[in-house]
Amino acid sequence: QISKVSRQSFLKLYQNHVRDHSSLFNRVQLSLDADKSELPVDKRLKNVVDGAVDPGLEKLLFDYGRYLLIASSRPGSLPANLQGIWNDHIRAPWNADYHLNINLQMNYWLANVTNLDDLNVSLFDFTDQLVENGKTAAKENFGCEGSFLPHATDIWATSFLRSKTAFWGASFGAGAWMMQHYWNHYLYTLDQDFLKKQAFPALQEVAKFYSGWLIEHPSTGYLVSAPSSSPENSFFTSTGEKAALCLGSAKDQQVIKELFTNYLSAAEVLKTENAWTIKIRQQLAKLRPGVQLGSDGRILEWDKEYKEVEPGHRHMSHLYAFHPGNQITYSETPELVEAVRKSMEYRIANGGGHTGWSRAWLINLQARLLDGDLAHQNILLLLKKSIGYNLFDYHPPFQIDGNFGYTAGVAEMLIQSHEQNLIRLLPALPTAWKSGSVSGLKARGNIEASMEWENNRLKKIRLLSPFNRQVKIIYQDQVKLIELKKNKQLLLDGSLNEI
Repeated sequence: QISKVSRQSFLKLYQNHVRDHSSLFNRVQLSLDADKSELPVDKRLKNVVDGAVDPGLEKLLFDYGRYLLIASSRPGSLPANLQGIWNDHIRAPWNADYHLNINLQMNYWLANVTNLDDLNVSLFDFTDQLVENGKTAAKENFGCEGSFLPHATDIWATSFLRSKTAFWGASFGAGAWMMQHYWNHYLYTLDQDFLKKQAFPALQEVAKFYSGWLIEHPSTGYLVSAPSSSPENSFFTSTGEKAALCLGSAKDQQVIKELFTNYLSAAEVLKTENAWTIKIRQQLAKLRPGVQLGSDGRILEWDKEYKEVEPGHRHMSHLYAFHPGNQITYSETPELVEAVRKSMEYRIANGGGHTGWSRAWLINLQARLLDGDLAHQNILLLLKKSIGYNLFDYHPPFQIDGNFGYTAGVAEMLIQSHEQNLIRLLPALPTAWKSGSVSGLKARGNIEASMEWENNRLKKIRLLSPFNRQVKIIYQDQVKLIELKKNKQLLLDGSLNEI
């Protein structure tokens, strides 16, 4: 590579770079009113700390997340790690590796929705190798078929538990969580070749592992993950001891249900029926629900209502079914949304969101709650507490998933498509973003969306689909079923009427 580029002039290299980067970066354009400041970033951040609201800086940080992913995740390279490609240490924090209990996943939440599907390639190529190596771990460590993916791995895609401590080193649902990205990529692109050749084989191998991993609960007969943890969190047993393992944590049950559901959906699309689809369909029906409520209406994190060691823990894994999952939605399970709200408010009241990436997750959760002003409050807190003068997110120390999670959260405030055949437009637009526009965002179904708004009201929408299809769109209390024609732009006004 060095020999090849050394034969080109600097000007030629620069022109190639600009063309290459722009082809990805310019797919999405976000504009917010008041985006006119000429102050340097450090002074703008100080102003926010002093109480200013700077939509232009929020827009800049959104763009920065896309820039960072474009720079650190290309086909043929490794996926972005905990520091992207910007680690400056000989001994890096957490070895600059890959953590599969949210961090690697959060790095790629933004890819599809910000029209950067191409940047998932390195993630899938890496995970495919992890799945292949995980077959040995599944068989030798657990006596299971299929593939086991660990809590953490490295550039060699090792697939074994590397910690003696279940508290932070054992996340048995990591593989199921990673598989969400394969299925989401298919939903966003509708690429059946990808589904057949790359997604379905991975989904099947990981689903096979959990099929063998589950046991019948001795009291209820439900199938549960055992042992089971909730990433990096712990509870007090009835005897007052600290513990981190149980029979079927909320997160593990939720991700396994999602994996089994998506695996069967993929098999249906591909018209595939085999011994595994039959078995997993039967097991899915016997799986213990991953969403159980405690006496105060909050979602239980473990199998019972234990006292928590850290009520304000940075992970919100028991809310996976709401985000990034879709088992709890306004359209299907509105009664459970309030339980999510209570659970999140309890975490925040006890100090939750104190790391940059955790705050970014809160922004995404609050966007799903359709509460733009609440999400914006946490944007301001992220800027005040966790963003450096170079705009890197601080855990502390520097950890890039907060940057990526923030960009995904802003996109989630502008468009949502996780509910079945439904697109929400400006679902969590904050009061502070009075007027603006966005172009090029993607909804599931490979639908490209652009919007303009004034005085906090939607003014114009443009939708484009590569296929003929019907889709329901929602803006505030307006609901409309629309027809999209293949490669023909549909233009609507703020009342969802065709222009």
